[in-house]
Amino acid sequence: MQLSTMKSKQFKTSVLSILLGLPFVVAYFIIRSLPVSPCDFLHEETFNSEGILDYCGPGDSAFVDLSIRKWPMQMSFKALDPVQVGLSCRFEINIKQADGSPLGPNDIALSHSRKIHLLAIDETLRDYQHIHPHADRLFDGTWRFNFTPRKPGLHKVFLDFIPLRSPRRVLLSTSFFVEGEQKEFPVLEENLSVEIGTHRFELRKDSKTSVGIETLLEFSGQNKQGELVSLSPVMGAFAHMVAFDPELKGFAHLHPTETFLPSSDDDTHSGALSFSFMPPKAGTYRLWAQIKLENDPKETFIPFDLKVGS
Repeated sequence: MQLSTMKSKQFKTSVLSILLGLPFVVAYFIIRSLPVSPCDFLHEETFNSEGILDYCGPGDSAFVDLSIRKWPMQMSFKALDPVQVGLSCRFEINIKQADGSPLGPNDIALSHSRKIHLLAIDETLRDYQHIHPHADRLFDGTWRFNFTPRKPGLHKVFLDFIPLRSPRRVLLSTSFFVEGEQKEFPVLEENLSVEIGTHRFELRKDSKTSVGIETLLEFSGQNKQGELVSLSPVMGAFAHMVAFDPELKGFAHLHPTETFLPSSDDDTHSGALSFSFMPPKAGTYRLWAQIKLENDPKETFIPFDLKVGS
């Protein structure tokens, strides 16, 4: 009888231990279920001038197709004003984690000096804007940003951030419509040389660009005198680049492969920068380079079109 009682107590203790540990096991597998890009941790760990950990570095060369890859997070997205060309519109995003808890600023790591990178682009690939939403002071998972569309029609939005719970990049997407009809859909042809103002920018590839093969792209800029431009830091790097497919199913968020990073906002760099890109399918991709010329208060966005063979 006593032996039976002891076994019963041991059984109850075992069941209780399993039940208590179950939430942790579930949480572990939820975190592990987050899709991983080829690079497990997409950024190097650095510390900014305030001593805060900031993930910077070359990132991932692979294109992520968000029509087939999903992250276990919920996002609602709405405009607070009429969305019209040339008018600033307020937008609101609400992000919930897998367990239903809100995703606030204390839940996201710094990545290239920002919490969330929002990439907005229209269906013709001609209006690209890189925006950083700010968190609502109530910390209920609500983030807001202002956006002034330059083109009518469908716009795609991609969110890129790193939760503190898991050292893995999270990508979310949605879309919205700008009043008016988009009548011009230019056919993309390869164009790797672009003139903006008094500067010419070029993108050179080290080999034929093919599907599934990592290609090295060399970015450079010159002034009218043929001198290489001097670049100031933008979000912890001397340049950023984003590649979009014509269908806007996803994107690749690229950073220079060079190991040096700006140590302060006063640093400058003159010379070419390399980006690594691995396209998933044939076609022509729109690549937007984002830089800041020395002594220029505004950032410059440069569109290139890269043809990828099968």
